[in-house]
Amino acid sequence: MFRKVLLGALGLLVLVCAVLTAAWWSLRAEPAPQGRMLATSEAENYLLAAARVGDTEIVTGLLKAGTPVEARDSRGFSPLILAAYHGHLDTVRALLVAGADACAGDKRGNTALMGAAFKGYGDVVALLNQQPCAVDQANSLGQTALMFASLFGRREVVDQLREKGASPEARDASGRSVGDWARTQTEPQAPVAPETDGAPSAAR
Repeated sequence: MFRKVLLGALGLLVLVCAVLTAAWWSLRAEPAPQGRMLATSEAENYLLAAARVGDTEIVTGLLKAGTPVEARDSRGFSPLILAAYHGHLDTVRALLVAGADACAGDKRGNTALMGAAFKGYGDVVALLNQQPCAVDQANSLGQTALMFASLFGRREVVDQLREKGASPEARDASGRSVGDWARTQTEPQAPVAPETDGAPSAAR
């Protein structure tokens, strides 16, 4: 009888010690974050999608929350490249203020300026021309913003780039100049594809 009582007491003591230990460790643990936390990659996807559609409010909010301004998708498109290609002047301005690198290209070397010139967005080109980038910066195929603008007759953009010092004599990797592109009308690949991999579907 005494042995059973002793074993019961020991069992109860072990249980109490276990509960106290667990409580002590729980007090030392970091408090759980309140609300849902976006994974970095998910936040970057939302930033890219917001830049594409020109939602400047969401873009600035995500940047203030710590999302990297130089986020990239699988093809190397940055928020700035996407916003410029789609002609979203206010979004481009917000990204530049946040420190976006206007001289950085995608995986093929296409820059935000090339995208804006390709589409003929003179206001975006004017803003990007204020950045410390070489106006004749070329992509991996040797194509420049002036070549893209000349091909599609973007006269306003051509004039802006020429005033900035863009050379009509520059040649791409195939040896073609600005004039050659304009005469042959051989369309180069667009600096930014129509859709972005991994972007939330709701923002497309």
